[in-house]
Amino acid sequence: MKYIIVFISLLLLSAASCKKNKLKDPLPPATQSGANTMGCYVNGIVWLPDTRDNGSIPRLKAISVVFWNTKSQLLFTFYRQRDGDNQNLDIYLKEFAGVGNYHMDVISKVIGVPGSYGELNNYIYFSDRNFNKRYITNGYYQGIVNITSYDEIERIISGTFQFKAQNYDGSLDSVVVTNGRFDCKID
Repeated sequence: MKYIIVFISLLLLSAASCKKNKLKDPLPPATQSGANTMGCYVNGIVWLPDTRDNGSIPRLKAISVVFWNTKSQLLFTFYRQRDGDNQNLDIYLKEFAGVGNYHMDVISKVIGVPGSYGELNNYIYFSDRNFNKRYITNGYYQGIVNITSYDEIERIISGTFQFKAQNYDGSLDSVVVTNGRFDCKID
């Protein structure tokens, strides 16, 4: 009987310690309040926009969400220019219609800023300027953006995303982004 009590005590103690050791999610919480947050995993590594103390690089706004031309074209731009990084992630929705899923599975040709030249479709673009790498979704390397909340009056948009994008040079090099989430104010 004594051994059973000791065994149960050890079992309860180990279960309690497992809860304490559970890792905190390093991404910002999935909110819908306009907290101006974003985060994801790029090839399994935490990626958060940040432009503080970016050295000689001109300081850019870390998170920007704007409508292009009309209220149907929406562009999200997230910058990471810190600690030697010089990266950005863009999400472009050609025909934004509010809450819902937007598939990034069409061939895109991006030339200049959205609306300036070329045929644009929904796409996600990831750039790492330090290594001269540019990745974009297309018919083979796809993704999805799920807009979970959109408040036109308060200008708040929230959602999730994930994608695999091909190197813009046409090689088989790719980038995989998972667990993406954002809660942003629209500029």
